[in-house]
Amino acid sequence: MNKKKNFRLRLSDIAHSIGNNAIDLVFPRICIVCREKLTLDKWLCDSCLELLWNNNMKRDACPLCGQNRIFRKCTCEYNRQEPFESAFSIFDFDETVKSIVHQFKYDGKKNLAYDMGKKYAGLIPDSFFEGMDAVVCVPLFFVRQMRRGYNQAEYFAKGIVNGRSNIDYIPNVIVRKRHTGTQTKLSRTRRVKNVEGAFMIFNGKKKLLQNKNMIIVDDVITTAATVGECAKILLEAGCGKVRVLSLARD
Repeated sequence: MNKKKNFRLRLSDIAHSIGNNAIDLVFPRICIVCREKLTLDKWLCDSCLELLWNNNMKRDACPLCGQNRIFRKCTCEYNRQEPFESAFSIFDFDETVKSIVHQFKYDGKKNLAYDMGKKYAGLIPDSFFEGMDAVVCVPLFFVRQMRRGYNQAEYFAKGIVNGRSNIDYIPNVIVRKRHTGTQTKLSRTRRVKNVEGAFMIFNGKKKLLQNKNMIIVDDVITTAATVGECAKILLEAGCGKVRVLSLARD
């Protein structure tokens, strides 16, 4: 009976493989960035994967703010004022990353955000997680999340946690009290003013934060105004220290 069962399973696997190959011939899976045919990765072709790898390898990131000092100098060495201890971004916000982020924010590809977190969690230094207790994410305003159906930062954060397996994710810690609109065209000063007082800690989670060290996750950091405001309220709620993590730095 076992031999027959194993034989049937092998036939089933072969049929499944043939079926998938036939589908790929008629409807080939293509890269979400450049539309080339995929090989091994679920989302990206080999060329785009290489572009991401080169993007990461060429970053000379400031250990405090995460800015790539090859492209833009920071002032952390002389004028450190952020409420968070340090920030780390996996990539620079180039055209490839921009396309990826656009699709998991606006094209419904929430699983892409999760997979990016899980796949590239290993590029985050172990030292970044040392002494940290849990991960939280930057929230969306509830109306925007209802329209989108999900928070891409949350899916990215869950992917990171799954990829590292040595830190927990705590959902719904930070609440966005009001809609702040897009910050894309605002200066840093106006961005800081725009998000001031826009967040609060969910009452049911305050006890979990006491004397805990937290990592705030967002998809893209530009001026760090949003994550800075989130860090501030975490510290006010009793956190020991806060670090910031993102997929990309603009």
